[in-house]
Amino acid sequence: MNPKDVLKLSLQGMSQRKLRTGLTVLTVMIGVATIIALISLVTGVTASITQSLDTIGPTTIYMSALGPDGTFTNAQISEIESLPNVSSVIPVLQFSANITTSTGSSHTTVLGIENSSLESVLGKLDYLSGTLYSDSGTGQALLGYSIANPSSGTAPNIELDQPLYLTGIRTSAGVKTVPIIPTGILGEYGTSFFVDPDTSIFMPLTQAESMINKYSYNVLVIKATSLNSTSALSTLLSDIFGNSATVLSVQSITSTVSSITGTLSLLLGSIGGISLIVAGIGILSIMMVSVSERTKEIGILKSIGFKQRDIMLLFLSEAVMIGVIGGMVGMAAGAGGSYILPAILSSHSPTASAAPSASSPAARGGFSRGGSSGFGRRSSGFGPSPSSVSFSPVITPQTLLLAFTIAILISIVAGAYPAWKASKVDPIIALRSE
Repeated sequence: MNPKDVLKLSLQGMSQRKLRTGLTVLTVMIGVATIIALISLVTGVTASITQSLDTIGPTTIYMSALGPDGTFTNAQISEIESLPNVSSVIPVLQFSANITTSTGSSHTTVLGIENSSLESVLGKLDYLSGTLYSDSGTGQALLGYSIANPSSGTAPNIELDQPLYLTGIRTSAGVKTVPIIPTGILGEYGTSFFVDPDTSIFMPLTQAESMINKYSYNVLVIKATSLNSTSALSTLLSDIFGNSATVLSVQSITSTVSSITGTLSLLLGSIGGISLIVAGIGILSIMMVSVSERTKEIGILKSIGFKQRDIMLLFLSEAVMIGVIGGMVGMAAGAGGSYILPAILSSHSPTASAAPSASSPAARGGFSRGGSSGFGRRSSGFGPSPSSVSFSPVITPQTLLLAFTIAILISIVAGAYPAWKASKVDPIIALRSE
């Protein structure tokens, strides 16, 4: 029997039981769509995180002082610079404040850093408007995108060169207010680690020092001389500073993220696989019922010359067709769902928790010993920000092919026994059946 006849008879048999066949195709479609959507989402998250880390640089190491009063002195910075495999050390002074205009105020994180080092910390400088501040300037600041363009309707919109105030700045002498004028506004960075450009304000290091009357630093950004020496340098710094500082390298975080997302991708893919197994049971059920209902038809086919392998091929092709149709529709549904799900999740994700309260250790510019958020203990602005994580799903041909192949294989396995049973029907007994 030629393949064209097999396909025609298979489609004819499926069309006679449209509702039953449609429901079985639906179960296959759901399984395929689930695999594609979930794996594509995990792949998108992985790609977004990896791209963010690669922008910062794989030889970058971040050190944060622990405790509200934990800092790094200039002497300690000189000691680190003298270590082997150290290319450069960038000091950062970080504290929290409220940014206030004539229309209202909102909480923010302020980072004092030399303008020549800012690109090394952020990975790139993307300006929405304006220019970078001068190290010798006073009252200057570079605003993150979310600071100048807040999503909250109650927060002020800030324009370039608009006078504003940093209030609630805690110093040894008490709380103070300082006027500043933004020289530039950064573009939207999205996913970020360690330093969140979108929710931070950057200013000259000397200006930040005089502002809070502190001439030591709570964050250091260290660049290793090579990728191969990064891990050893990170270990050496951990040994030297012990429990007084958190040491995190981009290289180690990239490895950890890849490991976690790889496991997560396998887990979520297995969930879709379970859906396809359920679909396979549905195919087995519908094919067994079909064999029972078409006993007389099988007898007629055998009486006109159909052999056992022809009958087996006929019923097996029906099962495969269910897998093919369900797989093709599932690929389209999975691809569409992978773009719809992030929008649904982002619309329901809490954002209030991303901003620390004024009484928290993070809001005071210190580091909490008791808890952690993201990678390691951090204060506001140092570490991954939940509100800044954005990504697009990555749909690869390998994912589509994997899901489609699994659907076909399960269809073949599920349809094999009913097809074999149909081929073994005795034509004489079949023709006598009603």
